[in-house]
Amino acid sequence: MPKVLEYTPAWLSRGEGSQAGFDLFRQDGKAQSKGEDGDRSRRTIAHRGTEVFVAVGKVVRWADLRLLKDAHESKHGHQDDGYRILKTPAAFDITTISVSPDGSLIAIVTAHTCHVGILPTSAHLRSGETSPLRLRAFQVGPTAHVLEQAPITTALWHPLSKPGVPSLLTVTKDACVRLWELDIDNRHSFDEPSIAVDLKKLGNATSTATDLSASKYGAKQGFSPDEVEMQVAAACFGGSGAADEHAWSGMTLWVAMTEGDVYALCPFLPSQFTLQDSALPGLTTAVVAKTRALTSDIKATESEKKKVGSQSKWLADLDEQEPTTLIDDTTFERNDVYSRPAKFASIPRLQGPFRLSPEPDFGEITDIHVVAPLIDQSELYEEFGDEDEVENEGLSVSIICLATNTGKVHVCLDLDGVEAEWLPAKRSRSFALDDVDDDKDLLLFETFDLVAADVDTVHCAFTASPSNRYEVFVTSPAGTHTLDFNPWIFGLEAELTYPHEEGSALRLENLLDSTSTLVDHPLALSSPPTSTAIALLDSTIGFFLLTSNPSGPVAATLDLPHAPQNPYPPTLLALPAPTPREPYQPPATFYTPSTLPQLLKSNPATLKQRLQFTPSTLQTLTEAHRVLSHETHNLALSAADLFRRIERLRSELIDQVSSVRNLSNRVDTLTGADDSADFSRSIGPAEDGGDGIVEDAKIVGSERIEQRVLAAVGANKGLEERVEEVRRKIGKLGGGGGKLTRREEMFGKEVRRLEGMIGGERKGDGGAEAEGGDGAVTPPVKPGALLRLPNSPGELAKREDAPAEAAKQVPEVDGQSLTARLSAIEDLRERLDNEVEDALGRLQSASEDNGRASRSGVASEWKRREMSRVLALMEREEALIEAVTGRLSALGGL
Repeated sequence: MPKVLEYTPAWLSRGEGSQAGFDLFRQDGKAQSKGEDGDRSRRTIAHRGTEVFVAVGKVVRWADLRLLKDAHESKHGHQDDGYRILKTPAAFDITTISVSPDGSLIAIVTAHTCHVGILPTSAHLRSGETSPLRLRAFQVGPTAHVLEQAPITTALWHPLSKPGVPSLLTVTKDACVRLWELDIDNRHSFDEPSIAVDLKKLGNATSTATDLSASKYGAKQGFSPDEVEMQVAAACFGGSGAADEHAWSGMTLWVAMTEGDVYALCPFLPSQFTLQDSALPGLTTAVVAKTRALTSDIKATESEKKKVGSQSKWLADLDEQEPTTLIDDTTFERNDVYSRPAKFASIPRLQGPFRLSPEPDFGEITDIHVVAPLIDQSELYEEFGDEDEVENEGLSVSIICLATNTGKVHVCLDLDGVEAEWLPAKRSRSFALDDVDDDKDLLLFETFDLVAADVDTVHCAFTASPSNRYEVFVTSPAGTHTLDFNPWIFGLEAELTYPHEEGSALRLENLLDSTSTLVDHPLALSSPPTSTAIALLDSTIGFFLLTSNPSGPVAATLDLPHAPQNPYPPTLLALPAPTPREPYQPPATFYTPSTLPQLLKSNPATLKQRLQFTPSTLQTLTEAHRVLSHETHNLALSAADLFRRIERLRSELIDQVSSVRNLSNRVDTLTGADDSADFSRSIGPAEDGGDGIVEDAKIVGSERIEQRVLAAVGANKGLEERVEEVRRKIGKLGGGGGKLTRREEMFGKEVRRLEGMIGGERKGDGGAEAEGGDGAVTPPVKPGALLRLPNSPGELAKREDAPAEAAKQVPEVDGQSLTARLSAIEDLRERLDNEVEDALGRLQSASEDNGRASRSGVASEWKRREMSRVLALMEREEALIEAVTGRLSALGGL
């Protein structure tokens, strides 16, 4: 759904200088006729590209929005009027204007009359002339559309009309439909319609022999029981004749009655019409497939077979024709022009009324809008091998939108579809039950309330979106709403085309609960609009939504959503776009002249005479008071609204100032502006020969941020250098193939020597030094191999306990594990400590035994020498063990 980018631009607003755009929509102040046209919506704004036509009273104003915008941007001063007045022959206020698809004609409709004017070319209107221009116009139906006849409810241009011969469709309130094939060179084409049918008669007809003609001027009209139920509210065509639409859609006329009934006419065509290249093959394929299905279906009724048979004959007649190929001057599209088959009646059968299921509780219908179903072109072009190039993104069923006078919009689905049907040439003598069984249903999908519940009667009207077929604008007294059906059409289409029916109810229920139509309110109006909104799409002014109210034009520039061209999401801006707000438009009350002077001028004698207390004076004062009180009341209401807006603006401004203050504090915290600490800053580079003077100054704002960024960049660069240095060292140690240095070789020899002392030689290869061998290493030697004391108590006990020691075995260790070697060395140290403690204990017990105090000095001296020798050996052994432990730990770390 598009979002609002900008509300009413400056070139359409009231200003001190140029206000040509505002004057284009300004009312002339005259009271409009309060006839029956006041009870329905008005379409007084139409467009041809960027050219806008606005009906005001009995004239039509023309202006080019592109020129108005360029003039405002180039010069802000006063300029000539930017619009031009086109005079029309309308005798009453214009209620509807509509430009033909080729832009050559304009339909000017009042409550009871209709005129068609020839529009000047765009170059002629843009010539710069500002004088009024009288249109060359012709009255359509001088005897059919007059005051004595029913009012006109709808005037449409047929989407399949022949280029150069536009066809105008008029529908009156009494259910009379007329099709006018207008030829400028033939005045008779404006007097008599090519098709005129009364839907009340058509609904009760059983054959084409019945009189179906519409009521004529002066003819007496009899009573009809359908007089009330068949009052037309609005009508529209089911499609625009595009190539991707179902071909029956552009030929179908949908008519909505005020009481709630909906009817359809198919095919409703002029004598010559255009078709796309894919329309006839698509219809033929569908009809042939249906014929085969009905032939094999035993439950098929005779009416269904007759209907399909008539369609086959009608298409065969078209296929036998040689179409005339015309090139459109504006779009340069190729159009094939066919003639309506003469064997079939020009008036089709009236299909309906369509029953809404479930039936809603609504008031009177005010407008109808139909979205055409799309066809699966892949099946049509499968035989040509181009099915991969065809994109089908849409719904294969029609969407019918109904607006009511209670402000509700009903969205319905036509699951069965509308196809061509004709009345039989004559009434059949036989009667069958299926001849009257023509019930058609519309599935009610959603209902929306667009207007508050306290509003009694409103008039809603639809406007198709030029950017998306599944988007529609609804104009109501509250403004303009947008309905977007895209959230659920793809899921519903997937469910409708799913081949299996099991679980379809559950899937549809989940679809309805999870998705719904998006409703937005892009234009909110304080007063009811004077015209239904129009939507324009142009490269200069963008996606433009335009309407008007008594105060002036109201517009909105919408953001046109585009499908992404790549799978990556678009980059979001750092700051979100500001929310647009509608500018204040002064109400028309401030600029409406007072009627009090005119009232006083109507009775000048009373004012010139001496004031006397007479009934005439009292009546004059009463009327003046009534007028003055009404005007002052309106002025007070407008001024009160202005003061409320000013107060709201003041409060919002206070909130904005507070938000800016908070944001400023956060910025100061980030930049250091609120920090009391001073940072030193050097002035004068010392490396250039300066003194390098250092001045204490507080670094804040962008300088502090730059300083932090530079510090972060420097730290990052230092880390990168350290990582590069480590990478180079790892590259050298990682087996790069380089030779070992001398110190590394000496260290390796020392390690191997210690390995030989502690663990012995490798078995198998005689102590080979090759790394990675699988030979086992002998276990560490016994303590006696490192320390030999022949007469020590340990040695004596060892010789005595030789058999017991022989039985003991030292546990083998893995020569490949440095941890095992370290544990063996620690075990050796513990055993030596135990032997030393044992020897010291024996010496102490021997010295104390028998109290021998007089031992020879030679023995005592020898014992002291032996003890000192043992202690020296112990210290040496401890130092050796600590050194070996450190080396082994270092080797284990590598």
